[in-house]
Parts: sequence; C-alpha cells; structure tokens
Amino acid sequence: MNPTVVVVGAGFGGLRAARALRRAPVEVVLVDRHNYHLFQPLLYQVATAGLEPEQIARPVRAILRRQRNADFRLVEVTGLDLGRRELATDAGPLRYDYLVLAAGAGSRPTRGRSPTTTSCLPWAARPTFSGSTPCAATASP
Repeated sequence: MNPTVVVVGAGFGGLRAARALRRAPVEVVLVDRHNYHLFQPLLYQVATAGLEPEQIARPVRAILRRQRNADFRLVEVTGLDLGRRELATDAGPLRYDYLVLAAGAGSRPTRGRSPTTTSCLPWAARPTFSGSTPCAATASP
C-alpha cells in the first residue's frame, strides 16, 4: 500500500503540493473547509461587479479530477497529534504518513490583536522612496 500524504489547505500552496505529487507513488488526500479554490487577487473585481464570482472560484474536485492518486475531503481541521500521525477533523480522525500544512494566512484577530499589527510594519514605518524611514515602528504588543 502506498503512503498517505495529507495536504491541509486548498489554496495556492496546497494545490501546488498536491499537483506536484501526481506521479509519485503516494495517495494524496487534500483537506479544506471549503470545496472551492478562490483566486483572492481578483476578489475586488467581484466586489465592483467587474467579474462574476464563478470566474474567480473553482471547485477543488474539478481541479484534481484527472489526478488518479488524489482525493478531496471537505472537513475542518480541529487538531493534530504528531505522535499518532493523526489529523483531528470535524468528521473524525485522519491518519497520514506525511503531512503538508498549507493552510494559508488569515486576518482574524488573535488574542484581541490583529496578526498584522504584530507581524508587519505600520504604513508610516515603511521606507520612503529615498530609503529613509519617516518614523519608528509603533506596533503595540
């Protein structure tokens, strides 16, 4: 039996990882809480009625349709047990031999703070065209 590679996330990274394994002697299981891949760079065009939503979203199963060693599961990951090599999901545990975490980035606040305030420089702290910084970073901890 071939080893199982579980890929968490059907964004650019997860799809790229799953597609890179299309000829490998493994069983690929792609999991995501959504059954579609959303091309976020064009989301603003949907908001301004420049594109239809179906033009920037595609079903994950349609993307992986021709990949014989791939399967998609519509689940939400709730935990991870590294010792048992098991992914906890809302549909039950999922065992793996190899794990790829490609869950992407989010913008939900963490402990009352946005991740961008702790990981990024505020706009005023970005270097100007002359290369100098107008003021020091003032992100509050």
